[in-house]
Amino acid sequence: MLREGMLTAGLLWGAVAAAAVEGPGRTQFLQAARATGPVTVDGRLDEDTWARAPVFDGFVQRFPDAGKAPSERTELRVLYDDRNLYIAVTNHDSEPALINRNLGRRDSDLYSDRVKVLLDTTHDHRTAYVFTVNAGGVQSDGLYYDDRLYSTDWDGVWDAAAAPREGGWVAEFAIPLSLLRFPEAPVQTWGFSVRRDIARRNEELETVLNPRTSNAVVSRLGHLTGLEELKPQRAVELVPYLAARTVARPQFSDAARPWPRLVDPSADLGLDFKLALTSDLSLTGTLNPDFGQVEADQLILNLSTFETFFPEKRPFFTQGMELFNPVGGQGGPQTLFYSRRIGLETPILGAAKLTGTVAPGVEVGLLDAVVTGPWSRDVDEERPDRTVGLHLTRPLHVGPHNALPTSPAVPMNYLAAVVRGQVGTNSRVGGMVTMATPLTGGCSDEDAALDEELQPEPCLARGGNAAAVDFDLKTADGAYGLMGQVDASQGVGGVPERTLRDGTVLRRGDTGLGAYVRAGKFGGEGFRWDVGDDFSTPRLNLNGTGFQRTQNEHAPRLSLRYQRPDGMGPFKSYSANLNAGTRWTTDGRALNRGSWFNFNTGAQLPSFDYVGVEVGADVGGWNVRELNSTGVPLENRQSMFAALIVETNENRMASVGGFVAVSRNIPSGPVTPAWGGLVNLYGTVRPHPALETRLEVVLDRTPFTPRFIEDLGDHRFLLSPLLTDSMSLTLRQQWVVTPRLTLQAYAQLFTAYGAYGTYYEGVSDAARTPIRFASLVPVERENTDDFHDVALNLNMVLRWEYRLGSTLYVVYTHGQQRFPVAEGARPPHTLMPSGLLAGAANDALMVKWSWYWGA
Repeated sequence: MLREGMLTAGLLWGAVAAAAVEGPGRTQFLQAARATGPVTVDGRLDEDTWARAPVFDGFVQRFPDAGKAPSERTELRVLYDDRNLYIAVTNHDSEPALINRNLGRRDSDLYSDRVKVLLDTTHDHRTAYVFTVNAGGVQSDGLYYDDRLYSTDWDGVWDAAAAPREGGWVAEFAIPLSLLRFPEAPVQTWGFSVRRDIARRNEELETVLNPRTSNAVVSRLGHLTGLEELKPQRAVELVPYLAARTVARPQFSDAARPWPRLVDPSADLGLDFKLALTSDLSLTGTLNPDFGQVEADQLILNLSTFETFFPEKRPFFTQGMELFNPVGGQGGPQTLFYSRRIGLETPILGAAKLTGTVAPGVEVGLLDAVVTGPWSRDVDEERPDRTVGLHLTRPLHVGPHNALPTSPAVPMNYLAAVVRGQVGTNSRVGGMVTMATPLTGGCSDEDAALDEELQPEPCLARGGNAAAVDFDLKTADGAYGLMGQVDASQGVGGVPERTLRDGTVLRRGDTGLGAYVRAGKFGGEGFRWDVGDDFSTPRLNLNGTGFQRTQNEHAPRLSLRYQRPDGMGPFKSYSANLNAGTRWTTDGRALNRGSWFNFNTGAQLPSFDYVGVEVGADVGGWNVRELNSTGVPLENRQSMFAALIVETNENRMASVGGFVAVSRNIPSGPVTPAWGGLVNLYGTVRPHPALETRLEVVLDRTPFTPRFIEDLGDHRFLLSPLLTDSMSLTLRQQWVVTPRLTLQAYAQLFTAYGAYGTYYEGVSDAARTPIRFASLVPVERENTDDFHDVALNLNMVLRWEYRLGSTLYVVYTHGQQRFPVAEGARPPHTLMPSGLLAGAANDALMVKWSWYWGA
């Protein structure tokens, strides 16, 4: 399969390469001038040196009418000196009172009038820094990588200002050269463009024609030249921090004993640093990082047999990590590096990453992190040890002994190394190696036989190694492409063997293979298409360092799309997509794991509101993960659904959006037809540019076909259908005193209940014969499986950037669970938050101070 796939890939690439063309920016060269005096970044442009800078005003529309003349004039000027690149954009406006100056926290994605600067300083046509300031002075930054993918995770210390002027406004940037990677050369020539958004008209302008129809961004940029005698600067950045925290929590771990509460104070000292080793290579590190200001994950109800993928929010693992992302972006089917494996359960002692360019067109990345910390399995909750102490495994943290975790903090070392090389004009190939290595001894058979709560640390230290080669081949215009990955894994540490959800026995040292590929027409106006295939052997396990939703699967797929991002008829944009696929096991049984299809279409109306519809179905196949890791196939739930999606124009003071979906199970055996539904509605109100309130409500009703309850032995299983209802209410409030002083509040109330129905017995045999719903036999059993969950999360963050790059945080968090249902009582079938106020609660107050020093 892999050999045939690579052969097909080569033939397709040969065909699309012949069609390659260069972007329109290849002939555009904008001139920068050397500053003749100091420049103050205030948005006024009153220095004499700005008057002598060349002016460019040849902007064109990017949206909604690509290539046409803008509705407003825009002037661009660029200066530089030995320390900074200065960019000034004068935004003329015939209706200055209507300029949208919404305020927000730094790096917030504000719908407002704004200016973006794109800089490809290595001129590799694949990576570009993005610097943004809006008309209210709010800064944000990000990074384009792999030519077309965008990440807001990259962060830098730079300055900008926005100021009103007669008939418009001015955006002024000062970007330190120490922040940029560029080669040594007498004259620098960089990929470059500037975009302007006029919010009330939903209009995007750019210095070079770079329409939404293309599947490329960086390779289509124009050029900035005239930068003479610039020397790459080996900058050093140090950001020490000090954090003090007080936590009020229940003394007892038993949820039925929420009182009394203990108050545990603690303190942390840490350091973040960045060092430019060469002009193209930088080292970033952290010691005892603290992420207390990071918002908690959203509360959800996951009753599937698959792990939930959560986005990374911690700064060290978001900034400069684009090289470590899989081909096609985050959330790919076989991801070798998933940073959330690091430091969520065991504290990070220290971590470092090395990123940059080692040769023309060759990028490298190396990340290493060590997690370790003190813990105590035997804790006397009746007589808590309140003494404060230091521990060698976490030397920069001070806290009371009774606050130590009772589950083992297994010491681990995580390593990820990646190399990516440019091929041709707009393609690249690469490879990655990842390792999760337990820093403990081995686990004996005797220790492995103990219950998990009694097993020593080495038995709980489960790691893994993985390696992959990947490719992302595209024509220069990005319209046609071929991308994919071939990977392998090896289990390390832990118990001698364990059983996966589909019944696969995974032993220490076992290896597995996997691959995925996508090929097709990804850009251009009109029809697009792509075909793909995911393949994984039963013992492929990338979850030691990465994220892999499932294994033991061969999943071909097909997508047909019609895209008109620049409009069609009365619509500002239009799309229609048909997707279908199927799946089989790769364990020799070739069991069909189900087939699926969906069709969706949507249009942006002349008012810039959006309306879309989607229909789809899951049909046929067997679930090999449901029945207690036995691998016995159970008939899949079959269903169909329809959805309506609506979003209003964000430029209004109040905007709303969301979708409503209905689903219906297809009857089979004792499974009766049942309706399900999902409602997700959200609204945002901005009564003032400095205030924003956002409310979101999610209501979900899911009827499940018979689910696993108990293994009765002798290949017999107890099953029961399940009806679940859940509700999530999320409120976000933001108050911006200034762009550098903000207060944010977040609250989520989550409730859910599950009600089981008739109990059934399903029977298989030693050959793991599939169980059909029609063969299930009703049995008598008392219902003790229903559940009712309620949780509340609160978070308030005051952020003050008191000097450039230096911040003060004051953070308050509150987390609460419902009081447990009394033993023998049936949980209530309601979404009301009953029992919440009586339940256990945790409150924390943290003050974190950091100071930025750069040279």
